Amino acid sequence: MCEQHDQQGPSDVRATAPDVGRRALVRGAGGLLLGGGLVVAGAGAARAATSQNGWPASSSPSAIGITGLTVAGHAFPSGVRGGQVHTILGYVARRFHSEVEALVTPGNWGYNYRVISGSTSLSNHASGTAIDVNAPRHPLGSSGTFSATQVSRIRSILSSCNGVVRWGGDYSGRKDEMHFEINVRPGDSRIAPLVAKIGGTTPAPTTAWSTVQSGASGFRVTAIQHLLRARGQSLTVDGVFGSVTVSRVKAFQSSRSLLADGVVGPKTWVALVVTVQNGSSGQAVVAAQKALTARGYSLTADGVFGATTASKAKAFQTSRGLLADGVVGAQTWAKLTI
Repeated sequence: MCEQHDQQGPSDVRATAPDVGRRALVRGAGGLLLGGGLVVAGAGAARAATSQNGWPASSSPSAIGITGLTVAGHAFPSGVRGGQVHTILGYVARRFHSEVEALVTPGNWGYNYRVISGSTSLSNHASGTAIDVNAPRHPLGSSGTFSATQVSRIRSILSSCNGVVRWGGDYSGRKDEMHFEINVRPGDSRIAPLVAKIGGTTPAPTTAWSTVQSGASGFRVTAIQHLLRARGQSLTVDGVFGSVTVSRVKAFQSSRSLLADGVVGPKTWVALVVTVQNGSSGQAVVAAQKALTARGYSLTADGVFGATTASKAKAFQTSRGLLADGVVGAQTWAKLTI
């Protein structure tokens, strides 16, 4: 795991701890295991109640709402902070897995109550606002553990997070390329829009979704069928909501603990849509491209989200009063399919 450190504070938090004399720290049950093998139980327990990025921290996971995080079958032991943080870090981890490098187990970490080595500040892991991914492949202090293409994809993820997330590979001193952390204080004005954009929560009640069910036909059904395929359901895309589509919708709903009625209403839409953007590919991109075409923004449905698809998505978003970022998240999906 990393020694999350504060050589350069987040945009609104100026860290002052020196980067000197750090010994290796690894997780120990109930404390910190120092390089010499000494376990310090409850290390940092008497320190400040906020982590380096300003989020409340606690040695009691339940006190700060730590909840489990699993991505593509790979668990982050001890989980991360619930709510908006869980949505954001889960989004980062899922995109990392699908676009940068497949996650491996063991090697992914979340909450851990401890101080930053060589500092008096609590690690951002102590507030559940940081994750490490594929730690054995990207050891602390190593630079260049990702290829240029992988770094470009990491940059795309960070860009989509609007400054809310920082990567340890961008530290000004010792690099920590396994590490991603929340980079703003609680309540920052960028958090809620980001969560809404990436589809982590049900959109506000003012955002309407269509209801599509057996007997329907057209581009909404086509989008649903492609999205079902993206979610692992096997069916033919024919734009007709027949018995097979009903069956696959029910199977998907059951997998998400939704009412398995075969009707694609707001809750099913929110669970079904996949956030796609520049660099994405696959069935969800085809669904977005066909929906954009149906809305008058014609383009080839080739399943590759490139510059043309991004341009058309931005034009559609502008026409609907949405943030024109070219990212097709829940809010944009709702407008596309209403």
